[in-house]
Amino acid sequence: MSTSGGGVPPGGGGWGNAGGGWGNGGWGSSPPGGQGVAPGGGGGASSAGGTPPPGGYPPPGAGYPPPGAGYPPPGAGWGAPPGGYGAPPGGGWGPPPAHGGGPPHGAPAQAYSDKDQATAFMLAVFLGTFGVDRFYLGQTGLGLLKLFTCGGLGFWSLIDTILIGTGSMRDAQGLVLRRDAPVGHPTKSQSTLFLLSYFLGYFGVDRFYLGQTGLGIAKLLTCGGLGIWSLIDILMIGMGRFRDAEGNSLRFER
Repeated sequence: MSTSGGGVPPGGGGWGNAGGGWGNGGWGSSPPGGQGVAPGGGGGASSAGGTPPPGGYPPPGAGYPPPGAGYPPPGAGWGAPPGGYGAPPGGGWGPPPAHGGGPPHGAPAQAYSDKDQATAFMLAVFLGTFGVDRFYLGQTGLGLLKLFTCGGLGFWSLIDTILIGTGSMRDAQGLVLRRDAPVGHPTKSQSTLFLLSYFLGYFGVDRFYLGQTGLGIAKLLTCGGLGIWSLIDILMIGMGRFRDAEGNSLRFER
């Protein structure tokens, strides 16, 4: 083949075994067209450039881990989920606040009788000697006994009148007698006021207790309005329908 053509590689190396090109003899003296050196520092004479890099080439597949070794297998997930935040302090967050400031959640609600405080008191005052108040409360046996003894010669009738007037009487089932709904912020005791009115009403002590000084003085100077004023106050207090100087209802002790 003529050298004037383009068949012979530059430098006359050829592609055979004896040349320094890219044949079986290794890396030639220079790559075609003089494009620098071959990878790995090759080039130059065949005796120097035809050998592999020191240590040889790594065996096939040694450069990278086998497939699937670097990542968890599909479906393995990210491990167990977090354990959460645990139980709330104290075994729970507790119930929400009772609406309107009522009793706490879980506290037993106050049960009231279907018998009325005002009615029971009026029966005790005017018909207690015949036991009508006890019949009204469903206490038939006590009603009969009170009837046959004329109200225990008056003493039993007096005691019942005081018990009902102070709000301490219960019906046959042991339930508190029904009363009017509280008004305002009751601070004055129903039982204390009734006792003051019953025994010292002629002197206006009940009115002084309520903070009604002017009415107390007037009641004192008139001896309880000749008794009529005192009687009306006793009835109103015993029925649970009295108010203090600020217009608040009375406080009943349970």
